[in-house]
Amino acid sequence: MRLTDIKVDGFKNLCDINFTPDEGYNVISGENAQGKTNLLEALWLFTGCRSFRKTKERDYISFSGGSMLARVSFFDGRRQQQLICEMSSGSREKKITINGVPVRQTSELFEIYHCVAFTPDDLELITGGPEIRRSFLDLCFSQIHKRGVAYVRRYQLILSQRNAVLKQHLPLSQIENMLDIWDRQLASVGTYISLMRKSYSEQLEEVCSKLYSKISSDTEDVSVSYKSQIFGKRPVISQDCENELEEIYYEKLRSSREQDIELGFTTSGVQRDDIELLINNVSAREYGSQGQKKSLALALRLSQAQIYGNAKNESPIILLDDVMGELDRSRQEIVYTIIKNMQVFITTCHDEVLIPELKGKHLMLKSGRIVSE
Repeated sequence: MRLTDIKVDGFKNLCDINFTPDEGYNVISGENAQGKTNLLEALWLFTGCRSFRKTKERDYISFSGGSMLARVSFFDGRRQQQLICEMSSGSREKKITINGVPVRQTSELFEIYHCVAFTPDDLELITGGPEIRRSFLDLCFSQIHKRGVAYVRRYQLILSQRNAVLKQHLPLSQIENMLDIWDRQLASVGTYISLMRKSYSEQLEEVCSKLYSKISSDTEDVSVSYKSQIFGKRPVISQDCENELEEIYYEKLRSSREQDIELGFTTSGVQRDDIELLINNVSAREYGSQGQKKSLALALRLSQAQIYGNAKNESPIILLDDVMGELDRSRQEIVYTIIKNMQVFITTCHDEVLIPELKGKHLMLKSGRIVSE
């Protein structure tokens, strides 16, 4: 997909941003705190996902108040479309339309507008807790599988209902009858999520290992594997045995009921999964150097973009927030080989450090405004 027109006004410190982006590379430069990342964040909000900076929606509007407008027109490979997001300081309610039609559920956005964002915070994919890697996996497979987002959200709803039952002080027989209803649903939805995570992690292993090998000049090996809390490291987790897997999942929930009732929450399920990331057969999180962790985080995001492109036969929009400046020429060239046919938005304080292949349209921001184009 390609953005063909961008307008942003009143989003944080951005004022009257209006430009036609290049089909290839768009370099957004300026000093720190001038609004470069805010512009990428405004482009990201149409994905239907929460901000990659964890910004709360009420903080989208400038401190000075007023209203916010973000509008993007894009070609999705078949037709031209337009997305508009509006908020006012009075209601703080976000209103989004697709081609003039109000959006009722954010899943509608997720199905038509796809971005991959690279940020300095991606290091948390390696150093952070399992929940960060789970969210990464779920986002990635949901970009490819239409039902993914709905299943992840449904699982969270069922899980919260089961946990609410566990916290009730009711007779054991009554609680178990109620739990049985939720356990069957959790087993069904959780098994689907496990299958999707397993399938995607296998693709991730294949692509990421090759990319990391290039980044490390063939001196280091990476492995990526899905760690299922329910199924363990089973050699086979496939759709061919989905009914069998659902029954295993259900029995695991049943066997942990006594402990769950005592603790007041669900101790088994996909909410406790993780991805194991190894460099030269040792934990990247525990033993990797800072440079190795940064390179692996970059390889994971590049893999996400490549896998999406292969699956959908179209490229996502690429947002590179202050990432390229930290890479030497050889690593920038590796990134370029992956994103060369995609539309890219790059923020940097020093555009002179970018390799010539990455330089296209140039915007300079100052105090939230475009001062040169």
